[in-house]
Amino acid sequence: ILIKFADRLHNMRTIGHLPEEKRRRIAEETLDIYAPLANRLGIGWLRTEFEDLSFRTLMPDLFDDLRKKVAKRKEEQKKYIDEVKKIIEDKLSSTGISAKIKGRVKHFYGIYQKTVKQKIPFEQVHDVIGLRIVTDTVGHCYDILGIIHSLWPLVPGRFKDFISLPKSNMYQSLHTTVVGPGGDRVEFQIRTEDMN
Repeated sequence: ILIKFADRLHNMRTIGHLPEEKRRRIAEETLDIYAPLANRLGIGWLRTEFEDLSFRTLMPDLFDDLRKKVAKRKEEQKKYIDEVKKIIEDKLSSTGISAKIKGRVKHFYGIYQKTVKQKIPFEQVHDVIGLRIVTDTVGHCYDILGIIHSLWPLVPGRFKDFISLPKSNMYQSLHTTVVGPGGDRVEFQIRTEDMN
């Protein structure tokens, strides 16, 4: 499977020289089979790259438009991520919980899917910002969740506990989305080093 994944990833990265019909067929197969399989096996980075490469191949105009819109907001999003990260780091420091925090902006296909599912324009997609918090124990995962929920209001229906009830691929993490500083939605994933 890993060899097939590596071969498909190389194919998708170099797909531009193939005829249009073949490019579409390969991209659709990647989106329908390879991306979900990578996700099922817990290889999230590969899934997102498969999805973004397929999206770029199947809908190049939409992809370019979305890429430009995301790029415009990138600098302000980086500042926002740093601000939220600092608030969490200060709070964790005062409670003695050690954790590593990384921020990211949702990948292109994920943003596109959100606009389609919710039938909203890009400008109304607010939870494109996410932070991953990796700590040492399961208890600290729940402590951090409590801290986040004490700082900002939870978005209803946007909390999932995959630690007590892991996904079928044994994925474990706490997911929550809150209304962060300035009213922007921020998604958090909280997990242990082993889960990560």
